[in-house]
Amino acid sequence: MDVIDDANGEPAQSGSVVADLVRFCRIVVARKKILILSVLLAGLVGGAYYVLAKRSYESRAEVLVLQTGGNVMDASSSNQRSVLEQIPTYEKVLSSAAVLEGAIKSLPARHRIDLAGSPKERWIDTLRGRVGVSSARQTNIISLTFRSGDPQTAAVVVGAILDSYLKFMDQTHRSSSREVLEVLTREKTDLEQRLQEKEGELIQLKSSSGVLLTGGDRNTHVLIERTVKLNDALVEAQKKSLEARAFLVAVEEAVRTGSDIQQFVLQTADAVAKEVFLKEMGLGTQDGYTMARFEQQLSDDRSELARRRLQYGAAHPLVVELRDRIQGTEEWLVNRQLAVSERMRQIRTQELGPRLVEMARQRFHQATAHEAALRQQFEQENAIALSMNAHVAAQEILELDLKRMRSFYDLVLERMKDIDLGSDNGLRIRVVSEPRVPSSPVSPKLSYTIALTLMAGMTLGLGAIYLVDTLDDRFRSPDELQWQLGLPVLAMIRKMPETTETGINAIQTYFRPDSLESEAFRSLRSAITFADGDSQRLVITSTEPGDGKTTTLANLAVAFAQSGKKTLLIDADLRRPGLSTLLELRGAQGLSSILRDDRPIFESCLDNIFHVGVEGLDVIPSGARPANPSELLASERFNDVIAWAETVYDQILIDAPPILAVTDPAIIARQVDGAVVVIRPDKNRRRVVTRALQSFQSAGIRVLGMAVNHLSMDSSSEYGYGYGYGYGYGYGYGHDEAPEAEVEDDQQGPGPESQGTLRQAA
Repeated sequence: MDVIDDANGEPAQSGSVVADLVRFCRIVVARKKILILSVLLAGLVGGAYYVLAKRSYESRAEVLVLQTGGNVMDASSSNQRSVLEQIPTYEKVLSSAAVLEGAIKSLPARHRIDLAGSPKERWIDTLRGRVGVSSARQTNIISLTFRSGDPQTAAVVVGAILDSYLKFMDQTHRSSSREVLEVLTREKTDLEQRLQEKEGELIQLKSSSGVLLTGGDRNTHVLIERTVKLNDALVEAQKKSLEARAFLVAVEEAVRTGSDIQQFVLQTADAVAKEVFLKEMGLGTQDGYTMARFEQQLSDDRSELARRRLQYGAAHPLVVELRDRIQGTEEWLVNRQLAVSERMRQIRTQELGPRLVEMARQRFHQATAHEAALRQQFEQENAIALSMNAHVAAQEILELDLKRMRSFYDLVLERMKDIDLGSDNGLRIRVVSEPRVPSSPVSPKLSYTIALTLMAGMTLGLGAIYLVDTLDDRFRSPDELQWQLGLPVLAMIRKMPETTETGINAIQTYFRPDSLESEAFRSLRSAITFADGDSQRLVITSTEPGDGKTTTLANLAVAFAQSGKKTLLIDADLRRPGLSTLLELRGAQGLSSILRDDRPIFESCLDNIFHVGVEGLDVIPSGARPANPSELLASERFNDVIAWAETVYDQILIDAPPILAVTDPAIIARQVDGAVVVIRPDKNRRRVVTRALQSFQSAGIRVLGMAVNHLSMDSSSEYGYGYGYGYGYGYGYGHDEAPEAEVEDDQQGPGPESQGTLRQAA
């Protein structure tokens, strides 16, 4: 169902686009006659245009443009890119005034039919308006077309334009080639003279500056190379000085604080010097090897002891010997470790620390002395090299100038060679497709006319359908009701005949149970019975007053009672009690009395229930009109009334006011199993019904479906309905809700003429 915007009744943004498209497609199918008529009208107009339109013929030719660079075998990518960049220029030239003027001069008089009627000074513009010039993307081919009322004239004009274009391009390139050659010759002579002068200057500068050629295009000087190497050596010496100073500071700090200095011993010199130094201290690496050998022997003896203990037992001499040897080795290792530790402590405090500090000082002094010597030599060489900078810079500038001038000189020679070898400057223009006399007109085209006609007809028809559907806000069929509102149609009830009876005798299913109308209400009863979910407690409402909900409800209640279900009919329309009026039960007793009563629910209900003469059917009328009907219906006591009725009756049907009139239907529907909405298509408008049902669904109320009311037997009626139980249904209504009637005394009960009988409590 479409979501309706309360402000203007139009579909809201949250509505499904797909659902709208499906709805419109169904509308198109329903109003297909409008679409067919629009297509036929467009077809007539298109046919008339095709028959009466003036025929136009088009001739075509194609021109290939190549840039060969003076050599027909050379088609390099650079040349082709140059042509592609100039293709727009060649297109402009093809339709230029000079080319078209030459074509007009060569045209025979009999082929100037397209220029007839135009002044002579406008001939070029007239011809240009019929000429088409284009080129395919990334190609060197230019297409030329011309449209004329005569096919032979179209081909002749295209040929004349091509001839004029080729002559124009040939003359243009020949004259431009001569001018370019003269300019390039003067430029070549000037370049030769300047090159000689620059080369002389460079030779003189090289001989005076002592610059040596080291290979390739790179020149250098011995002094500069030496300065660079001295600078690299100085940087390395500075790095070593910093490292030696840092090492000295670290060693002095470790000796002063008594920290471990063994790591500094390993950094003093290479492997041989380290070994000598450690031997002098009594800490050679041989001791480490001895310790490792004893530890390995100890591990092997332990393994052998475990093996022999299992083999010979703990008291065997070999086992005892192994155990003693293991014990001796362990004691030696422990004593050796203690001795080494003690020796290291003495060496660190008495001998190793002072000697390590002395070695670090010597290392630092050597590094600083080497750095000072390199710095002095570098400063001397650098001073001499700086004096050579001016000569070197001047030489580099001369070499760059010479390189640029030689490149330009080579380019001038190459360009002169191209112009000299090819008088057309390397540009080749060839006609690859000659103009032909067209056999059929290009305008009007039958296929294009048919397609345009169909498109126009469809567009016009769909627009007309949309406009008609917007203006006609009616439901045209129950099927349309169902797919537009998204709810099932539970029953279709035709217009019922007028009757002069009153009370229960005015109910169709009571006094004419075998009629087709009564069958419709039984179908509604069956649809409700077999609906998904609970349907014991139902509220019957409509979108507007006068839709026939009260009559539908009364007939449905009788149908339920006739099926053997004990049924309770409650008139909850406390504002305009149509059901109570229909059954002639207007008075003080009824639902309003129950809701305002303080007695227990079952006592109050039994005192206000009426029997109308149908077995199994009881009625609670509306009672006296209250001042606050919405508050009474929203009270807990009304919910208790429904809960009590649920324990006594099989089916509970409640008559509620129209949905859009007041809030009472929503209040009632929230307390029951669901709602059935009575729709009268000849009266209800689509947007109104949609808005009413949307208000129910937004409140979380379950709507079982719709009862379509007031249909006519005449299938040729205004709305064109033709469906139902074997007969055509149109629009109509049997028993409208009674207008609001004045009650003489709302405080009095039903009079003696009432058809209802008060059902007393047991």
